[in-house]
Amino acid sequence: MATELEVLETIRTIARAELEMERSIVPEDDLLRDLALDSLGLTVLAVGLENRFRVKLSEEDAAGVQTVGDLARHVAARTQVTG
Repeated sequence: MATELEVLETIRTIARAELEMERSIVPEDDLLRDLALDSLGLTVLAVGLENRFRVKLSEEDAAGVQTVGDLARHVAARTQVTG
């Protein structure tokens, strides 16, 4: 089981290491508008989170996810279910 804070730190790590993002990332950041992630960037982020937390994220999951905080909450909740 993961906490939102753990997921948030992992999002930051993936953004730095895989997406070469140098800005600080906060939960209020919009994935598309503020972080300017395209479909490839979103996929890299999703795969990194799936691998780290052993969860499966689907396109239906993406429907309610707009911000970094939304994503962290969603992944943390998924680990509660599968963990």
